[in-house]
Amino acid sequence: MLRLVLGVGAVLSLLTFGTMAQSPVARAVLTTCKPDIAHFCSAVVPGGGRIKACMKQHLPELSDPCKEALFQAWLSK
Repeated sequence: MLRLVLGVGAVLSLLTFGTMAQSPVARAVLTTCKPDIAHFCSAVVPGGGRIKACMKQHLPELSDPCKEALFQAWLSK
């Protein structure tokens, strides 16, 4: 359960672009990248950009659906 909460917090910290956190794109990233965040960044404490840095560090290893969701979120900001 703690990993799930950290994963959700991680994605939200990645997507805090004002109201974008409520957008369908942000929800898609949350759903799609949750397993990747849990796998690669579960030991990272959210805040201060640490989850974002972890995701960037593991970008080549992220699943293709997660990469696509992040790309779509980037395009929509």
